[in-house]
Amino acid sequence: MTQTPPFGAPATVGVRLGAFSVDAALVVISSGVAFLLGSPVLGIAVAAEALLGLWILQARRGLTPGALLFGLRAARLDEPVVPGAGRAFVRGSLVVLGGLVLVAGAWVVVASAAFDKSGRRRSWADRAAGTVLLSVPKDKTTDADDARELSEPTVHARPSTSREPLRVDAAVVDLPEAPAWETPLVAIDAPAAAGERAPVIAPGPVAVTPEPAASAPRTEHAQLLIVFDTGQREQLDLPAAVNFGRAPVSNEPGDLLIVVDDPDRLISKTHLRLEHDGENAWVIDAGSTNGSEIISDDGTVHALRPGARTLLEDGARVRLSERVFTLSRLIGGPV
Repeated sequence: MTQTPPFGAPATVGVRLGAFSVDAALVVISSGVAFLLGSPVLGIAVAAEALLGLWILQARRGLTPGALLFGLRAARLDEPVVPGAGRAFVRGSLVVLGGLVLVAGAWVVVASAAFDKSGRRRSWADRAAGTVLLSVPKDKTTDADDARELSEPTVHARPSTSREPLRVDAAVVDLPEAPAWETPLVAIDAPAAAGERAPVIAPGPVAVTPEPAASAPRTEHAQLLIVFDTGQREQLDLPAAVNFGRAPVSNEPGDLLIVVDDPDRLISKTHLRLEHDGENAWVIDAGSTNGSEIISDDGTVHALRPGARTLLEDGARVRLSERVFTLSRLIGGPV
């Protein structure tokens, strides 16, 4: 089953060629300048260092200068994360080997994405490395700098209470909202003896013994534990509404704010919103730049649409760009 691409649609062949041409020009220009100003050995060393830099950038960020210029990003095919050192090395090595064939062979390897019939536009290098090159959408202009209106918060209605009628002998008294000791007076007919007129008893107060109030149920103090893949841990009381991000802001009074550790600055200022009513949890992508996903138990990835309130299944993980967190509901003693 084809999984939804994590960051955008597969890049077109023309855009791929443009991004690769920029990267190739940077390598050639830097090594050429070193060759002219220094020596052939220095030129070769600079070219090797430039290729090494491109490999590291693609392995750790999924980006190169050309990909950044054209809005592209490389990712693993099986899950929405950066390629990593091994996949980036295989992918880059095949392109370099292609360049050894009359130089233009490198562009042929990149353009081979046009022959991919799966619709993912994967080049020969992508197929060998298990990667995909995606075009990052540029229409996501909303970030945490602007307050984004999300879905309405969940409102839980209190269960309605019904008033049970009170039966006194043969008369039925419907209790009003007033306390029991203010119950209205009721006339009751007494039974008459044979041949005698039934006396009428004047209205008098009816003693009503109020039923003992049901003891309040013992409630449990629930908390939510949030654990990130970096070791960052947050514990908070339920129910709660939480905004995650690099520098999150509140949407509603009472919102909790969690600053996510993000040295690479790939997470938006306000990236994701979590709403938990004590039993169920929902997540909402706040229009983040690099997107959010839900990873189910079986590894299936579901990309979140910005502003869409999505139920979080038990055991599922949530990814904010490159950060992943899990939820655990903690039960404390009765309060």
